Amino acid sequence: MSVVTNPLVKIDVVIGENTRQILSETTLTLPVPAIKIRDIVVRVRDLDTQVIENKVIVQGVLHKQIFFVGTDNVVRHIAEDVPFSTFLDIPGALPGMDVQVHPTIEAVIPILLNPTTLLQKIVLEIFIKVTEKRQINIALGDGPLVRVNEVVGEGTVQTLEETVVTLDCPAIKVDAIDATVKDITFELIDDKVIIQGIIHKQIFYICEDNIEHHQAEDVPFSVFVDIPGATAGMDVQVHPTVEFVAFTLETPTTLRQKVVLEIFVKVTERVQLQVALGTGPLVKVEAVRGENTQQFLSETIVTLPVPAIKVREIDAKVENITTEILEDKVIIQGTIHKQIYFIDTNNVEREFTELVPFSTFIDVPGAEEGFNVEVVARIEFVGFNLLNEVELEQKVVVELFVKVTETVQILVEEVQVGPYVPPYIPSNNSVTP
Repeated sequence: MSVVTNPLVKIDVVIGENTRQILSETTLTLPVPAIKIRDIVVRVRDLDTQVIENKVIVQGVLHKQIFFVGTDNVVRHIAEDVPFSTFLDIPGALPGMDVQVHPTIEAVIPILLNPTTLLQKIVLEIFIKVTEKRQINIALGDGPLVRVNEVVGEGTVQTLEETVVTLDCPAIKVDAIDATVKDITFELIDDKVIIQGIIHKQIFYICEDNIEHHQAEDVPFSVFVDIPGATAGMDVQVHPTVEFVAFTLETPTTLRQKVVLEIFVKVTERVQLQVALGTGPLVKVEAVRGENTQQFLSETIVTLPVPAIKVREIDAKVENITTEILEDKVIIQGTIHKQIYFIDTNNVEREFTELVPFSTFIDVPGAEEGFNVEVVARIEFVGFNLLNEVELEQKVVVELFVKVTETVQILVEEVQVGPYVPPYIPSNNSVTP
């Protein structure tokens, strides 16, 4: 995709951030007398946030593992969960915005009041950042190289789905029809997005017995949206909305329904841009710190379960990738998953699976612990040689591309190229894979 002068990007604009420390003080009765507290390991789990106007409510659990020495000099363990709740002021925050929470255990102070009573003081620091996804045109320049989602295009389509359903009992009145969209799938082809899904309807009606009955109906639909410039591999966001539901009770058991569905589609592409620094807005982006590509050869000999006269093909893919960042290096581990198709001595085709673990490292100057890593693995070549009826030699060339980024906040230069368009607010039916 060609880079335009002032690209339109979908980006996280920083609304505000704040930090708060809270003190959790609890008293615990130990199951047996203790002479010493060896250690208390604390971690935060079950974090939950709720954004209200100008505030963020944070709830979670302090999970503590307490190790203590009993009077018999045996180290024992006991666990304790302590819930906590607090709020942080974030001017400008509104419901629906995105929240990032970073809790840190600042201090753990155990005090053994008596052999069975343990007083614990935990200092917890909570950092909150609130962002909002917006579309803005930014100026390019000699600032940092960042990874952003450039908007390729967006479009809206409406579809009318008309169906006739036979009710389970004669109705005197239809009370309501609730319609939602589920099971959304899409396929991206050149200049188009094909969307398929299900309109799930819940029909509430009164039968001749004056009892309200319920009946469900699922209606599949398929539409497409023209998005010039879209190609396979780009990112797609789909936001369906039920615009209108109408119904007519033609006979006591025959119900005609019309549902108008509006589907908004946005296509974006992950790109690298060197942006110009400016006066705002303040955005959260991934600054590129380094990247590198490396190939390695995996050679294995596998014993087939039955004698073979021919190997038809070997399909290979890389899965279960994990990474670890060191200074100026990225360690990569994963598995080469191979499916071997061969012909046995009875001329029957068989399949055999082999999993080959690998570990390697790639030099990425500028990489530091705590940075983000993106790995793209590609099978370059698969070669094989049937040494004898049961021994198969294989050679697989794997290419690994590594990109290291750091999450930063920068002030960019926004370029006004048209009237301001507020960000699309997705409904409850929104789907963003």
